Amino acid sequence: MARKFFRRFLLITYLILVFVFLIACLSPLLNPANWWHFGFLGLIFPYLLISLVLFLAGWIVARSRWSWVAAIALVLGWKNITSVFAFHPLSSFNKEKKDAGALRVMTWNLKGFAPPVPHEKADKKTRIAHLDKIFNIIRDYNPDVIAIQEFYSIESSSWFNNTTTLSNMGYRYYFFPGDFLRYKDNRSGTAIFSKYPLVDSLKTVMPQDAEDKVESLLSADIVFQTDTVSLFTAHLQSYQFMPEDYSNFSKIRRDPEERVEASKSIIRKMRTAFKKRAVQTEIIRNRLDESTYPEIFCGDLNDVPNSYAYFSVKNNKRDAFIAKGFGFGQTFYNLSSDFMRRLPTLRIDYIFTDPRFTIIQCARIPVVLSDHIPVVADLKLNRP
Repeated sequence: MARKFFRRFLLITYLILVFVFLIACLSPLLNPANWWHFGFLGLIFPYLLISLVLFLAGWIVARSRWSWVAAIALVLGWKNITSVFAFHPLSSFNKEKKDAGALRVMTWNLKGFAPPVPHEKADKKTRIAHLDKIFNIIRDYNPDVIAIQEFYSIESSSWFNNTTTLSNMGYRYYFFPGDFLRYKDNRSGTAIFSKYPLVDSLKTVMPQDAEDKVESLLSADIVFQTDTVSLFTAHLQSYQFMPEDYSNFSKIRRDPEERVEASKSIIRKMRTAFKKRAVQTEIIRNRLDESTYPEIFCGDLNDVPNSYAYFSVKNNKRDAFIAKGFGFGQTFYNLSSDFMRRLPTLRIDYIFTDPRFTIIQCARIPVVLSDHIPVVADLKLNRP
């Protein structure tokens, strides 16, 4: 009797999993402005996928016909699967360019160059040492173009004038209009730095509420050898989690009495972010569609691959990490929450390329100098 009950429970759980998995496959198609609930399914999609694969393996071992249900679901969700997991286990990244005609692009959210230590310990000596580590990574990988989110510079400072430091490193052409002025010439925002001339640039301010502080979409046309390419970078609406929100994650897991209220607080913030990102991604999509040159998008979408934001911005472009990387490709390393830091599926930083580019190689750079892991790729434009 117990065995029959367990088998029935297992089958029901399995069928529910397949149903939720297939519904989650629809999340990239449904605008969160109206269907914000599906944003949560995008976040848990990798775990639904892993569970379904384990069930499939179990049914195959048991030689059960129920394995066909999982197999069909995986086929139907293949486009979603290939957006969250890269299938190149032997991939590597050669710091020396394999092709002289390749353009090396890096994207990195630098969190204002803040060192990953408690604020009270971030004295001048610590901050300077942290800056040196960041600039040494850039020197080591030597990208031709860098798209930076949460860039920060003090023009009058002798030790924190980061625009001048990068310019002296060879990035003489840059576009940093600044989104936020803290005081005097202390500015932050998205930025583009290039070793090659920028012949045109544009700042598109994102719609937002006063408390959001969403950075602008920047675009610049870059003259590279005999070609011109358009590079875009943006940093979309975050969930704006504060220390008390990370405390709520712990309460959800450990405190049944406060679980409901803690969940409501987090859900409200996530719902707001889903909706605002939907509007922002439409703006990016329109700007990309207007480009007259082959385009590259680099940036922090603050959303995972199986999401409306990802598919809307990516559109018909190629994801460099999916093309040449391996695994889930975590790029967000939360410095405030041990729970979120351990999630390997939080890939929210991307390099998307026009189909006219060949992606030669791409990698996540394994350093924790920010709450984001940098991504670098070598791209070659296919000439007619």
